[in-house]
This record gives sequence, C-alpha cells and structure tokens, in this order.
Amino acid sequence: MILHPHAKINLGLRILRRRPDGYHDIESCMLPIGWVDQLAVEIAAEATEDSYEIAGLAGELPIERNLVYKAVQLLRAQHPEIPPLQLKLEKLIPTEAGLGGGSADAAYTLLAINELCHLDLSTAQLEAMAGELGSDCPFFIQSRPVLVTGRGERLTPLTMPSTLLGKWLLVVKPPIGMSTAEAYRQVTRHPEAEGKLTALLGRPIGQWRELIINDFESVVFAHYPELAALRDTLYRHGALYAAMSGSGTALYGIFDDNPLLDDTAPLVPHLTDLPVWVERLALV
Repeated sequence: MILHPHAKINLGLRILRRRPDGYHDIESCMLPIGWVDQLAVEIAAEATEDSYEIAGLAGELPIERNLVYKAVQLLRAQHPEIPPLQLKLEKLIPTEAGLGGGSADAAYTLLAINELCHLDLSTAQLEAMAGELGSDCPFFIQSRPVLVTGRGERLTPLTMPSTLLGKWLLVVKPPIGMSTAEAYRQVTRHPEAEGKLTALLGRPIGQWRELIINDFESVVFAHYPELAALRDTLYRHGALYAAMSGSGTALYGIFDDNPLLDDTAPLVPHLTDLPVWVERLALV
C-alpha cells in the first residue's frame, strides 16, 4: 500500500496560555497542501519483525524517535495481532519547517495499518491515537481545513476562506531550524486573541498582513533576521500575504499569479537552491 502524507500550512497561530499539563492552548487554522512524502506499508509475510527504510530529507534521527516507528508501536500495543510490517518512507517534505511532515507520516501510518490489517478503527479512535503521537497528528487523519484549538487536538471543520480560491501558494524552506520546544519557551502568550481568528479569515486578504498573526514569528525572526528578510522579499515580489507556518522555519506567500511562472520570474534568484513548493489553491 502506497500513501502520500501531505504537508500543511497555518493561517495564523496564536498562543493563548500555558496549560497545567505543560502544553499550551492555541488557536490556528490549518490547511492541507500538496507537498507530499511517500509512504509504503506492506505486511512482511516471511519476516519475524518490522523493517524500516527511511530515505530523503529524514536527517539522522534514530528510528526509535521517528513518528512512523512510534505509530506502529502505539497500534501494536493495542492490537498485538498486527503481523510484522515493512515500511518505506521517502521524505520529500522538509523537516523543522512547521509543515507537519512528520505528523502526517505518523497519521498516515495509522491509516495504512488500520486498512491493511482490517482493524476497523473509527475516525474518532484514529484521531485520539494520533493525538498521543503529537499535537498536529490528529489533523492529518481527515486532512481538511480546520480551526485548531486546545493543545491542537480540538478540530472544528472550516470552509477554506473564499479569498484564497484560485490564488497561488508558494512555500520555501531556508536551511535554518529551531526546535518547537525552544520556540514555545520564548513565545509571548496572547489570551486576548482567543476566538477571533475565524472572523479575521473572512476579511479581504489585503488586510491579513496586519490581522492574521503567527506568534512564533517574533521569536524566530529575532534569532534569524534573514527569515524576516525573506518574508519581506515575498511581499516585495507580489505576495498578498506572507507568513511563517507553525513554529517554522518554512515561509509561505499567497499570490494572485504564479510567482515562479518561468526561470525569468524576479523571485527566482532569491530562492536558489532552496526547497520550494508552488500550487494553485482550490476548494478542499
């Protein structure tokens, strides 16, 4: 079975308060986008244990810390009848990007094994299990636009903002990383922002620059001013709105027209040798 776990972007990300359990309450809109990894999951009929093959942009992370591995172990703890599996992951979504690639891989591993092994787990059960793997993971079980609240486990379906339909999305990942834990340690909380994002997303996209805020930007940009400069470059070359996704460090811009239509596009020299994704946004 071959699946294509996809990335996401955050439209706004407000950090509201620290919770007694150590997590933070947040408010964000998540949108699925077309940048994908490739995950192959098969029953290893002749094997006595699972096998993992991780290639591409996975870095040097030990397999025991990979979310695909953790997803398998979580499922097998509850369903010991699951036979040995062979899993191959080709990482194409950059890591430490705020694009949710690792979370998507974990969620799609749950989906694949549920189908392959006929576990008959419901969507709600899969989302609950995904939440044990990471705050972003439940989103990828259904992969639709949502308002994300709580620590990330409460998902309220949204219609994609109409102002985005037909626009072009460009995502770029500079060679910079910052841990989510470190970003949370330094972020300023904004409880006054609670409950406002959905209405703000209904405003014209030309107003978003001042209204749709990612609270992690002030932290990450202070450490890496070149990221702020790149966001400003996206604006100078026609972005209607540009922001960091999640806790970063990928940036995205939303444009009226394809900003990389050909090699002569003025934005091209600013993105040389960087992982880039471009797509036209449609109704999800």
